Amino acid sequence: MANIRDGWNPGTPEPMNYEPITTPNKMKKYASYLLTLFIALALCSCNQESSSDNEIDLLLTNGKIWTGDEAMPWAGWIAIKGEKIAQIGTNEQVPPNAEETIDLEGQLTVPGFNDSHVHFASAGALLLGINLLDVNEEEKFRQRVQETTQRLPKGSWITRGDWGAYEAWGVGSEGSESKDMVFNPHRNMIDDITPDHPVLVTRYDRTEGLANALALEALGIESETGLLTGESLQTALNSVPEKSFERRLAESKRALEECRKYGVTTVQDMSDATQLEVYQNLKEKGELSCRVTFSPSRLIEYKDMVEKGWVIDWDAEGGPQAAGDDWIGFGTLKTHIDGIMGARTARFYQPYSDNALENANWRGGWREFSKDMESFKDMIVSADSAGIQMRIHAIGDQANAILLDILDSMDYYNGVNDRRFRIVHAQVIAPQDFSRFKGRNIVAEVQPYHVTDDMRWMEERIGHERCRGAYAFKTLEDNDCILSFGSDWPGTNASYYPINPLMGLYAAVTRQTINGQPEEGWFPEQRISLEEALKAYTWGSSYGAFQERDRGRLKEGMLADVAVINKDLFETEPEEWLEANFVYTIVGGKVVYSK
Repeated sequence: MANIRDGWNPGTPEPMNYEPITTPNKMKKYASYLLTLFIALALCSCNQESSSDNEIDLLLTNGKIWTGDEAMPWAGWIAIKGEKIAQIGTNEQVPPNAEETIDLEGQLTVPGFNDSHVHFASAGALLLGINLLDVNEEEKFRQRVQETTQRLPKGSWITRGDWGAYEAWGVGSEGSESKDMVFNPHRNMIDDITPDHPVLVTRYDRTEGLANALALEALGIESETGLLTGESLQTALNSVPEKSFERRLAESKRALEECRKYGVTTVQDMSDATQLEVYQNLKEKGELSCRVTFSPSRLIEYKDMVEKGWVIDWDAEGGPQAAGDDWIGFGTLKTHIDGIMGARTARFYQPYSDNALENANWRGGWREFSKDMESFKDMIVSADSAGIQMRIHAIGDQANAILLDILDSMDYYNGVNDRRFRIVHAQVIAPQDFSRFKGRNIVAEVQPYHVTDDMRWMEERIGHERCRGAYAFKTLEDNDCILSFGSDWPGTNASYYPINPLMGLYAAVTRQTINGQPEEGWFPEQRISLEEALKAYTWGSSYGAFQERDRGRLKEGMLADVAVINKDLFETEPEEWLEANFVYTIVGGKVVYSK
């Protein structure tokens, strides 16, 4: 449509005097006028077509938009064309017309969350299958099993579950009180409700498993109680049939639902290689509603990554860039140097505080891949030289120190570059090692919700003083570390870590349990601001994966990945964030979730 200015429409001719055409000059004059009119109408038509070509697909207006962009931290509207942000502005500016408009009603709008650490296949299995982590008594145990039979087709195996993880300390405990209780399930609790589903669920520490009648029959095992231990349990677990592709696909769809519900628009996943087939299938069918950065999780896979081209493009215009496309990216390899705190296998300089006398010198161990430290270092340096970004799990203070030594070797042999070396968890750092992070562009791939959940047993494991260096987000940031936030969803066999990023923001800002304990926060000097936490969960995670050019901020030219929250986190107390909901999740300009 042509613009109307001063009451005149350029697409309409001026009034004419219709005088008979009787002379050549008049005929020429009239022909010239017709030609001018034709050109004007043609130009108007072109302008209309151009306007249509440039029309905005989706306009988000009337919002309180935290952009993450230092040049314009706050905005009022976002105009989206295709999968990208076309324009962004303040409410004082006039937003463009759009095919569709969403009134944000003043609600807080932020970049879509980029979860830097998930185990996606495990999360899907837990959500569609069974979660018994917080189960310590018969009624809830029976209820969870029955609910699972209603979700899964007849004949499907029900496995894992990990009952009893919170039996010593309840969910939300800060560790001051522990309970002495042990739940002992029996097959007669569930045989009558599982006639069509074989069940083989395990205790969180994998010391026991419970099989129902159908599973015992299929496994050829006789047991009056259904409880299995030792070799019989391991043999039974190894005999459970592998999941079908259809089952894995259904589990991933359920996990995607959870991502959409909680404003997560990118996940960085470390599932096994079979999960990639699921992602590709979902992408081909247009059902992949969350972007994925896929990271193999065995060090020996680095040669396969090189052959497949899953390496960082160091010569890309504008700086290094991940391989793959906007939906499935590659270039990072995950491995481990030590174990975990819960099992006392994280490697420390000093013994664990709660060891029995005969074990007093045990300081934790190395993971299987890293027991041969020289070979471990050589493989990491080789992978780095091939253009693969390394992300390495390190929990104990000695393990983190060894990783910094390995980074020294990478710099020495391959040169100092923008490798964004990712230390996964960076959970406990010795005081003397914090300064070693300075000026090195190290990415601390940390999970703030760990603070909320792990404090129930941390001081028991390593004592109060060593905990000063635990989850030390503020000190890491002060020493030039890039914080990259994630969830570790769905957690370990001893803990459940939710995908909801608001739980992570709450933990980083308060350092309290979900019950608000301790009142002043656990080592409160390590608290960071809401803005710092949001940055770590959006730009920081994107930067850590070489994806900061197209996601992690809301600005022109970036992917239109957006999350809208029904509470203003900047104007409410952190405890209110735990009850907040996501109103919209938008991925690539499409609304994938609306509450």
